[in-house]
Amino acid sequence: MLGVFIGVAALIAMVAVEQGANEAVLKQIESLGTNLFVVVPGATAFGGARAGFGSASTLTTADVNAIRRETMGVGSVSYLIRQSGQIQYMNRNWTTNIQGVSANYPPITNWRILDGRGISGDDERSTALVAVLGQSAARQLFDPDQSPIGATIQVKSTPLRVIGLLAPKGQTAYGQDQDDVIMVPFTSAERKILGVAALSQSQTPLNWVYPPSPNPYNLQSRLTGFVNQIYIQASSQGDLSDAVEQVNHILTRRHNIRPGQPNDFSVRNLSQIAETAEGSSRTMAVLLAAVASISLLVGGIGIMNILLVSVTERTREIGLRMAIGARRIHVLLQFLAEAVFLSVSGGLAGILTGVAFPLALPPLFGWPALISLSAVLGGLAFSAAVGIFFGYYPARKAARLNPIEALRYE
Repeated sequence: MLGVFIGVAALIAMVAVEQGANEAVLKQIESLGTNLFVVVPGATAFGGARAGFGSASTLTTADVNAIRRETMGVGSVSYLIRQSGQIQYMNRNWTTNIQGVSANYPPITNWRILDGRGISGDDERSTALVAVLGQSAARQLFDPDQSPIGATIQVKSTPLRVIGLLAPKGQTAYGQDQDDVIMVPFTSAERKILGVAALSQSQTPLNWVYPPSPNPYNLQSRLTGFVNQIYIQASSQGDLSDAVEQVNHILTRRHNIRPGQPNDFSVRNLSQIAETAEGSSRTMAVLLAAVASISLLVGGIGIMNILLVSVTERTREIGLRMAIGARRIHVLLQFLAEAVFLSVSGGLAGILTGVAFPLALPPLFGWPALISLSAVLGGLAFSAAVGIFFGYYPARKAARLNPIEALRYE
């Protein structure tokens, strides 16, 4: 009985803890982007040398609008342009990652505001000269006890007012500091700060009969409407593959890419994170099942031993019952009922303990303990099955006793 109690309690408690912890982990993983995929521009080619993905300017805000308009199963679409550049405040300066982002980019990529406010749609529509600082960039410009909110900083010689401070995100798996960043509205970055510079190398063929137009001041042309990356969030993990296929189809059609030609864009997703989470969950489930099975096995052996002792002690009683007309099936059912009663009693006590224990976990560990009805019913069914399985041998031994020899037993 004690073994069944421990086994059922362990089964229900560990299933509840595993499900709660698994849900908490999945929420954290989803915040990293299991339903998020990224579209990056294609590669440039000059003189037979091809650069990597992202070296060309092939994605536009018109592509973003087409994706929003034509795709199904897409929750949100954001975009950005970025460059490395100098930021300055009073006598301090720092080279950081400058990002011109759409208003919905921070929530999609799980950026939170620690102080102040984030970039709004009004900031983007009005080309506001405002900025949101990352933790590392803020530490380089301001003292630890100094709030950057409201300060005016220089970003590539353009004055911007700091309106928010991002919560820390830490390093990536490759050691890159994600907090070394400053975000500005996309339109402000495009028109007043960064722009999208044309390729630095001339693409004019050597045998071109017309010379290039004169550029005495070496001015770099700026293009508007181009983006470096498009972030697309599917409505759910199940819609991810369909959304990726639709985006591929839309961009292939819009960019006039013929069959057999390479794409001038690349779509990347984070499905490996979801697969890893599912594999970890399956491994944990197998481990819990093994632990609960061992506990139930020990409990069943304990019940069998108790009944074997009971058969020995009640041998004369069994012989007397059989002598006055009880059949073997009656004796068999009697001991099976006792075995099931012992096992189910332990199972019920285990269910109560297994349900009560996880309820104390949320304040301690911070994740929900989800009580599984299937685990409760399964624990009760398993406890009855253990009683029948391990109680059958002692019950069969009692039913096969010879009544005459049983009455002679001392």
